[in-house]
Amino acid sequence: MASLPHPIQYQGSKRNLASDILKFLPNRVERIVEPFTGTAAISIAAAAKRISQNFWLNDLNKPLIELLQLIIEEPHEIADAYADIWNKQHHDSVSHYFEVREVFNKTNDPKLFLYLLARCVKGAVRYNSEGFFNQSPDKRRSGQLAELAGYISETSK
Repeated sequence: MASLPHPIQYQGSKRNLASDILKFLPNRVERIVEPFTGTAAISIAAAAKRISQNFWLNDLNKPLIELLQLIIEEPHEIADAYADIWNKQHHDSVSHYFEVREVFNKTNDPKLFLYLLARCVKGAVRYNSEGFFNQSPDKRRSGQLAELAGYISETSK
C-alpha cells in the first residue's frame, strides 16, 4: 500500500498503516467513510484492493477536503494551477512561498494549499491560534512538479 501514488506528502498520514487497518474490514463494503481523511490513504488503499469504490471523505481542514475534491473531479485543473504556481518560484523560492502562504491565509484557496503542502517542512500542516497556516518552507526542496504530473495522469485514466 505504501507504493500507491498519493497526491501529497502529509505528516500523520495513515499510508504506512493502511494494510493493517484494511485487515479489520470485510472483503467488500458499500462505502468507506473516512472521518479524519487527511490525504485519504485508507480510501486509496481500499480502492486499490477493490474493497469499495464508494467513499465519503471528511476532515476538519476545509482547504484539504476542497483540494482532494479538485484532485478527484478536476485533476487537470489542479495540475495546471499547481504548475503555474510552482513555475513562478524560480526567481526566489522562499519569498514566493511566503507570498503564496499570505494569499492562502486570506483566501483558503485549495490550489494554493497544494503548493504549500508540497513545499512546507515535512508536509506538516501547522496553523497558529488565529487559524492561519504558518508552516515554514522546506529550503532543501522546491516542490514536486514531475511527481504531481505523474499522479494526475494516473488518476485521469
